[in-house]
Amino acid sequence: MVVSSFKGGINRMIEILESPKYLVAMKVFGKLTADDVKAAYNAVEDALKDHERISFFAEIEDSVGITVDGLLKDLTEGISHFGKMSKYYRAAVVTDKGWIATMARFEGLVFSSIDVRVFEPKERAKAFAWASERPEPRPKPEDAPASVHFLQTTSENVFAYEVNGKVREKDVKSVVAAMKPYLEREGKFNILVRLKDFGGFDLLAALDDDLVKTKYKAISKVDKYAIIGAKAWMRNFLELFSGLFSAQFRFFDKEEERAAWEWVGAEQALLAGE
Repeated sequence: MVVSSFKGGINRMIEILESPKYLVAMKVFGKLTADDVKAAYNAVEDALKDHERISFFAEIEDSVGITVDGLLKDLTEGISHFGKMSKYYRAAVVTDKGWIATMARFEGLVFSSIDVRVFEPKERAKAFAWASERPEPRPKPEDAPASVHFLQTTSENVFAYEVNGKVREKDVKSVVAAMKPYLEREGKFNILVRLKDFGGFDLLAALDDDLVKTKYKAISKVDKYAIIGAKAWMRNFLELFSGLFSAQFRFFDKEEERAAWEWVGAEQALLAGE
């Protein structure tokens, strides 16, 4: 099926590809408008009517872009689908545009319940085959162990923690509670985070009201922010926004951990004296 229109001399087109009923597959090119975005979301809704869980395949051409009304439509439709994230299984994105690949990987990190993979155009057949595999049943909720562990330091001006696993709402609340004394006292402080095995974070964790307020307060309170073990694409994405904050951000590889501690002016308490 081809969804297309011709208005004002602009040809708008999203091609919905033949695929298993539980896979929403499309080819995207040209300028995406609000009508195009709506057509894509309608395809998603149709697939969800008969299937508990679905997957996505998107082949994105070089010429793809988006209009302002298309962007606004995408944002409003996307927000309405937040509660359905557990129904999405896989997403295969075929593109050679670097910025699209980065955004796709970031969304895979944010919506970590979805397995998002980026493929080059020459890997199209492989991508389609992977996305076409029947989705596994939705996992049952489980009481997962804490993913955030706080690190004792040799300086009262350094707040440090380790992330090992998927960050959930309860992990965010524990970080907010632990950081509160640092935000309430006079003067600035430094932060060090060790990403041991970062498995993404739940959407509810990202939108937690206490977390948003804490980030706002921290803008003027944090002097240095050391991040250990960030993957290359994650580092590139974070560096795009680091200039918006007064804090100094520095990224360290895992083998550079000692240098990270030295930069923030402390040691992990258990390692002091080594």
